[in-house]
Amino acid sequence: MKKRGHSELVVFGRRAVLEALAQPDSDVEVCEVWVVKSTPGTFRSELAAACRKRALELRSGSLAQVNAFSGEPKHDQGVAARIRLGRIAEVESFLEARKGKHARAPMRLLALDGVTNSQNIGMAVRTLVGCQLDGLIWPAQGSPWINGLVIKASASAIYRCNVLCCDTLSEGLIATKRQGFELVGLAHPADGNLFEYELPHRAVFVVGSETLGLSDDVMGLLDQTLEIPLAGPVESLNVAVAASLACYKAAGIVTA
Repeated sequence: MKKRGHSELVVFGRRAVLEALAQPDSDVEVCEVWVVKSTPGTFRSELAAACRKRALELRSGSLAQVNAFSGEPKHDQGVAARIRLGRIAEVESFLEARKGKHARAPMRLLALDGVTNSQNIGMAVRTLVGCQLDGLIWPAQGSPWINGLVIKASASAIYRCNVLCCDTLSEGLIATKRQGFELVGLAHPADGNLFEYELPHRAVFVVGSETLGLSDDVMGLLDQTLEIPLAGPVESLNVAVAASLACYKAAGIVTA
């Protein structure tokens, strides 16, 4: 198993592999691509053309060989690739590169606290990239590392997401706070309304799990808590939905 924070991954599935091949080398380095020999001609031709653009040899093998390479025989659709992601960095180094004149531009980050469902993480990543937030703080403890389900649920948006690694979420948040970020968490009850919140120059929006919410360690670091107003008789929203609303607010797309 790859350690968390490791940039080398195996991706699988037709869309995920084609999307990886279509990314700039700076975002995704594609090391090798495997396809089942009996793959239909139309897709195989498209895959071969994408490989040629990168000067890559398209390797063919039996179904068993490709399944073993992907590690996901039920989901790989007969194609898989070994890649290296280029947008993975430690929180501290990412922030260090954004000091001085680079600090003039507003920055918005998202952090997930104790969210363990890969599909929810992937859906949050998809919205984060769609809203053009600056990155996702990704702790080694308490979260699964990037995997096939994250990639699939993100619709391959993970390739264009700045992933900011840290050991624990608390450590990552402390690092951002030192650089002038305001830390706001979604909670209920809360200090204020998410949609009425006035965005500061730098902010981290923290979303907790549906079951446990925000952890005590994280709550102790927050500058403010915000709630999503609900008109109907439900206690909370799915974490991916809540994270998406936070992204829209962070991007300035929604207001009160």
